[in-house]
Amino acid sequence: MRTVSKNLLSIVILVSCCQGAEEIAGCIKMATAGAMVVRAGQELPATEGMHLLPNDVLRTSANGRLSAILQDGTGIGLGPSTELKIDSFLYQPAEGKLALVLRLFRGVMAYFSGRIAKLAPGSVTVETPVGVLGLRGTHVAVSLGGVQ
Repeated sequence: MRTVSKNLLSIVILVSCCQGAEEIAGCIKMATAGAMVVRAGQELPATEGMHLLPNDVLRTSANGRLSAILQDGTGIGLGPSTELKIDSFLYQPAEGKLALVLRLFRGVMAYFSGRIAKLAPGSVTVETPVGVLGLRGTHVAVSLGGVQ
């Protein structure tokens, strides 16, 4: 029963914060002080429920943390001193248009697959300064340290 309630709560959070226009990639689920969203060159404090758009950069300070959920149910968690760009997000399953490209510049990221990875294996990638990860329906944690 507890698992059902937890899953239902996750679905309610996803629906309530990610409803709306197709261009919305997802939303912030949790953010601490020191978490920012950089949109069109402007730094905005990350707040719970804030919509995320393709090309947004998520940035945390040395003591910041942030978690987000994308429209397809993909979960992203960022640790301190992290910078991640939602480079591309396309979720139109009825038309067969599915793609997610995340660009991790530095820091620590946890990733939990959503429907894009399940429906179109190979259409989700995480680019880093040292390589590219192709994600096919999995959970992964990535840590980049000392990369400029």
